[in-house]
Amino acid sequence: MPDQINPSELDALIDDCLDGRLAEPDAARLSAHLEQSAEGRTRYWEAASIHGLLEHAMHNASLRAVTGQALPIVSRPRRWLQWRSLTAAAMGLVVGLFSASVVLGFVVQRGMGKKVPLIVFEPGFENPQMPLVSGFAGGPAQWSGDAAHVVAAENGVPAKEGKFMLRLEPMRKGVPRIYQVLDLQSLPSGAGGESREIEVSASFAAADAEAAVRYVIRAFAVTDAPDMLDSSWFDRRDESIAAVVRGVDVAPGTTGWQTFNVRLQVPRDARSLVLFFGVRTPDKAARTSPHYLDDVRVSLLVP
Repeated sequence: MPDQINPSELDALIDDCLDGRLAEPDAARLSAHLEQSAEGRTRYWEAASIHGLLEHAMHNASLRAVTGQALPIVSRPRRWLQWRSLTAAAMGLVVGLFSASVVLGFVVQRGMGKKVPLIVFEPGFENPQMPLVSGFAGGPAQWSGDAAHVVAAENGVPAKEGKFMLRLEPMRKGVPRIYQVLDLQSLPSGAGGESREIEVSASFAAADAEAAVRYVIRAFAVTDAPDMLDSSWFDRRDESIAAVVRGVDVAPGTTGWQTFNVRLQVPRDARSLVLFFGVRTPDKAARTSPHYLDDVRVSLLVP
């Protein structure tokens, strides 16, 4: 039976693994722990995707025959701005996402059409008293995630829109992230099409522009209604019927707000859209400064 690993130690092991600093004995411990712990696999899956590994997995998924069994972890060299080979363990963890029954989301470029805004709870964080649910609470009309606070202009960073923005508190271990679940049940079904195209955009900024950073937007379309989603959903991500992820690397010295978007083909039977916004700072020494999120927008694209 593998030895127990507490949450703080687990985050450190995952961090070292993805940064290529994990010694062989610790790699064996981590691999054994991931085989036994659904929560551990969740943390690893999230960290791996923000490291840029998930995009690589999407590219290679159709070229590999993958089983769902736990596989040993293989560390990689530490190079932040270069795509890395996906570790065997990460492939085992994301296997469900790339199964034949899943419709993968993708970014598309089309001619200009009409954008119909969808209702997002506090998209500009203009309510200073806005509550934040810890962890992944699921359900609509709320933000949930790690430590975050609504703030006015600070550290030389003004809000992108309005007077307020969301400060994502720095984390020595793990990844600052925040979630929201949107209800898709009221959307028009869309005549003559099997899917609808949805665009998600957000703006990020850093209090300290001297460190490299990666900002990430992810979206999952699921058939469950919003009120049926809870923290256990993370162990059932393979049930997502569409998914998309995009990370933007920001070089040291870059100031101001960084705005980008993802577009997702959402099947008509999707009832919920799970949104994820995260920050990854590869240099541990720079993980003392907050980052900011503002102006979150979700739109239905009508050709």
